[in-house]
Amino acid sequence: MTNFFSQTLSFSYCTRVSLFIGLIILGLQKSTLAANTDEEVFISADYMSFNIESGNSVYTGNVKITQGKLMLTGDKITVKQENNILKRVTVIGKPARYNHITEDGEPVSAQSEQMDYIASQNKLVLTINAILEQPDHRVSSQTIIYDTEKRIIIAGDPNKPEGLNADTGDNSQRVNITLTPTKKSPAKE
Repeated sequence: MTNFFSQTLSFSYCTRVSLFIGLIILGLQKSTLAANTDEEVFISADYMSFNIESGNSVYTGNVKITQGKLMLTGDKITVKQENNILKRVTVIGKPARYNHITEDGEPVSAQSEQMDYIASQNKLVLTINAILEQPDHRVSSQTIIYDTEKRIIIAGDPNKPEGLNADTGDNSQRVNITLTPTKKSPAKE
């Protein structure tokens, strides 16, 4: 009986985690969607709590979730569902990290002290020391919102008075963007 329970929990758990991973991958960039989302999910944590009825789960202590070329790490990861539908994923860490290699071989990474994926809004919200990096650009701010459906990045606080902290040189609340020119191969003569 215990073996059956363990197998059922494991299957249910892996199915939900696969859905979670797939949505997070989709969340950052559609091109990061793994070719095979049926890849095994590996989870390592110091502690796990899983509610079989709700499907909600919490992982704490050096949490590492990998699936193929995707890796999520944090101090705590919470997955919330309602009627077997993913509602929200929260990753907390100092920092929480997301790393993925696209099918084209390009790395995508994000880090912040908190990451929230809100499924109903198709948004990934990075807060507190947020950084989103791709080969051709890097965005950093205290808040970065990535609309996964429209593929729009919004950074900063539109309600912050213009020029605040400009005289002190405090850039902690400012949006910083680095664009990297694409390297072109030398023309053949």
